[in-house]
Amino acid sequence: MADRRRDLRAVVRLEVKPGSESLKRPPFYVTHNISRSGMYLITTDPLPEKSILKLEFQLPNDSHKIRLIAEVSWCREKDERPPFYPGMGVRFLEIDAQDRSRIEKFVKETLDAKSPEKESSRS
Repeated sequence: MADRRRDLRAVVRLEVKPGSESLKRPPFYVTHNISRSGMYLITTDPLPEKSILKLEFQLPNDSHKIRLIAEVSWCREKDERPPFYPGMGVRFLEIDAQDRSRIEKFVKETLDAKSPEKESSRS
């Protein structure tokens, strides 16, 4: 299966709050990864594809709350592809340009910190 994702992703655990109290969903989701254009939310109860949801979260070491609107692009049901986490991939539809830049910077810094060159220079 070809990887259709265009943007770099950082594996990170973030608590993401759904923006609608009317959803009968968990009080928060946990991310598996994030990119400048979307994220993967771990959940055993994914929303249907094309669902629109409001999300709110903070990046590590940043007090700024990012609020955005996203669309469910695809879902992975429980036990569908072990050992992968069940959940849903969401694409950011409405996000402030500065927030997108914050995410992009975070992803780049996270990947740079984990690069083999950085590891070997620490020895």
